[in-house]
Formats: sequence, C-alpha cells, structure tokens
Amino acid sequence: MPPPQVPADLLQPCAGYTGPVPQSEGQISDALIAEARGRTCANGRLAAVAEVLALPILED
Repeated sequence: MPPPQVPADLLQPCAGYTGPVPQSEGQISDALIAEARGRTCANGRLAAVAEVLALPILED
C-alpha cells in the first residue's frame, strides 16, 4: 500500500517572528502578531495533513 500523497507546500515551515529581540512595546506587539500568524499557518497545515492522512485509500 503506497503512502498517502501529502502536497509539498504543506510540509514547508511557516514563518514566525525572525527579527531582533524586541526593545519597545510596539516591537513586542509586532513580534507577537508575527508569531500568532505563524502559529495559525502551522496549525492550518497540520489540520490539512491530518485530513490527507485520514482519507480512505481508493482501490481500482
């Protein structure tokens, strides 16, 4: 039985905050928003992979 086909884009990392250590409230806010977006992206990809792995394998 072949393994399920997981699209390559779902296996790519999601970006979070990659800047310098925040020094002000504004920079902390920007870093938190970037991290939240990265986490949302990663969780969405995990959910999509879970759907792919849960699909029944169709036999011809």
